[in-house]
This record gives sequence, C-alpha cells and structure tokens, in this order.
Amino acid sequence: MIFVFGWGKRTHSDKGPTLPVTCPNCNNYGYWHYHKAKTWFTLFFIPVIPYENDHYLLCNVCERGIELHGDRIEKAEQLNAVTGRFLRNEISEDEYKAQLDQTPLLQG
Repeated sequence: MIFVFGWGKRTHSDKGPTLPVTCPNCNNYGYWHYHKAKTWFTLFFIPVIPYENDHYLLCNVCERGIELHGDRIEKAEQLNAVTGRFLRNEISEDEYKAQLDQTPLLQG
C-alpha cells in the first residue's frame, strides 16, 4: 500500500476591505484587505489538516502590508465586519469613524 502525503500547500482567502489606509509603500489611499492564509498537510494531494494559520492586512493595490498577531487578529475581524456594514450603508459615517477610533489596529 502506498500513501502519498505532503505539506506546504497554502490556501488564501481575502475577507474583504477592513481599514482605510494610505499605503506607506505605494502611497495609494484605499481599504486594506484582511487576508487569511493556511498551510495544509495533504494526503493524495488533498488538503486534510491545516497546521499553520497566518493573518495579514494588505494593500489592495501593491499587496504589501503587515502580518497580524495576537489581539490584532481579533481587531481586524471586528473592523472587517464594521467596514462591511459601512460600505453596505448599514451604519453612518460618524458611527463608522467612532468604531475605527475604538478599535485601533495599526497603533502599538
């Protein structure tokens, strides 16, 4: 019996616009997107078990950004939800700005 296994297959998912930022790399102003990347153990080339999760906030133009760790991951998820609500006109600009101020992601 032969088993074919491997590791290192990465999958990426763009969770959408999260934070309005002027990118320090390309100087474009826009929403940085929250991305999740998983690295998988594979069996017969099928991803079976994720063994590494990475979280990023990336510029939608040049794809540069920051890797998120610790409580910044939770903050990014919160801001992603709030930004989605704002872009769907479910909350006002004032409510959105208040949420951005309450959930600082790029500080510290």
